[in-house]
Amino acid sequence: MPGWLVVTCQKGPGDMDKDPMSLAREDYAAVCCAVQNLCLSLHADGMGTKWTTGGVNFHPEFAKAVGFDDEEEYVVGTIWFGVPSQEKKVPEAPKKKYGVEDVLIAHE
Repeated sequence: MPGWLVVTCQKGPGDMDKDPMSLAREDYAAVCCAVQNLCLSLHADGMGTKWTTGGVNFHPEFAKAVGFDDEEEYVVGTIWFGVPSQEKKVPEAPKKKYGVEDVLIAHE
């Protein structure tokens, strides 16, 4: 069952490109974190995902085609999702060169 989900963010005050402390930048970052968590959750349930920010997301007619108000929201990306058509072989994780205790330094 392939599908796609358009992820949007409500437009807010501030300019995230010019003001790194703006609410708009924080909202965008929060949406990106939510997308990552959703993709991890879908993966845990055996679904594959691809998060895309391709040009179609920003076409002037896209908002109307998928049903959101581009005066109030903007596209962060689209998630394609689905169940694989065949069983995937998971490779073994490579041996770690260092453990956590080898790379962390405690300062007292």
